[in-house]
Amino acid sequence: MKIAITGTPCTGKTEISQLLSKKINYKLISINEFAEELDAFVGYDKERECRILDMKKLEEEIKKIKENVIIEGHTSHLFPVDVIIVLRCNPEILKKRLEKRYPSNHLKVQENLEAEILGVITSEAVMKNKKVYEIDTSEKNIEENVNDILKILKSKTDDFKVGKIDWLEKYYDLIDMSQ
Repeated sequence: MKIAITGTPCTGKTEISQLLSKKINYKLISINEFAEELDAFVGYDKERECRILDMKKLEEEIKKIKENVIIEGHTSHLFPVDVIIVLRCNPEILKKRLEKRYPSNHLKVQENLEAEILGVITSEAVMKNKKVYEIDTSEKNIEENVNDILKILKSKTDDFKVGKIDWLEKYYDLIDMSQ
């Protein structure tokens, strides 16, 4: 089985994926590290201060994986996987986390905040896969979030079906319309 753990930056993907992989004994692949190993980049985005992934090369390599694996990263939902878990975070909490991680890049903070409010990753995931679930990581600790994922994987709950998390109405005013 291939599980994608995705979400906007600062939603907890890395720590949650690390603990989950230990609990279920699945290999963990970080998309960023995987891209580094494969030299799977097609350029650099100066404005966002990040490298641009070679999605075709990454997809080809992910298709070759036959073992049980967790694929972690904010683009992991774009690859061929069996289940997608989208980690979501309350925009007020997320904004503080993003500002701490990217203190000098207002554009990156704003774009990621808007993507969370609009549910961009969830929308993309639903277009790629029928098995998509959302978890709100705002208030829970890593262990609680991992336990929620385990419930999903064991098909023990419908609590995390897509559509239950909607920040748009409450946080619309945080979207910068001047861009």
